Amino acid sequence: MKYFSHSKLALLALTLASSFATSGALADYRLTAFSDTVGFQALLKKDLTEAEITFASRSLKNMDYFEANNLCVAQILLEEYDAAITSCSSALTKSESSSELTFRNEKMALASIYSNLAVAKVMTGDAAGANVDLEMALSLNEKDGNASINYDLISTNLIAGS
Repeated sequence: MKYFSHSKLALLALTLASSFATSGALADYRLTAFSDTVGFQALLKKDLTEAEITFASRSLKNMDYFEANNLCVAQILLEEYDAAITSCSSALTKSESSSELTFRNEKMALASIYSNLAVAKVMTGDAAGANVDLEMALSLNEKDGNASINYDLISTNLIAGS
């Protein structure tokens, strides 16, 4: 688990691993959800039904980037990959106008979002796009363990597929 803190906001980034995955292909990838925001408790309890209900009553346009990231994670776990790409992309766009975190913590949070976006992309067959997103994640935070694992998995698949 990673901790992000700021005077206005304290977030715990929870790593969701293979025990959550419903499909074999998704099982090895790692996802990151942020605490103290919508959907986290459902994801923490591994209750995808509750997560789905929680997010069904919310509009992506009204979410902040932490909430949009958690929606993206839920959608990946529900195997709604195109919707997840939209949610993660929205999270990245929303982060541009946010000042909730310090610069260093924001880079760590963005790296996690890019890594989640990469997982959604690879699940749709866009391994090259996923690889680009993971390179961005690692340029923002080279110590992001989830991004590193995902990068290794996707790079291996790209080499095997060539």
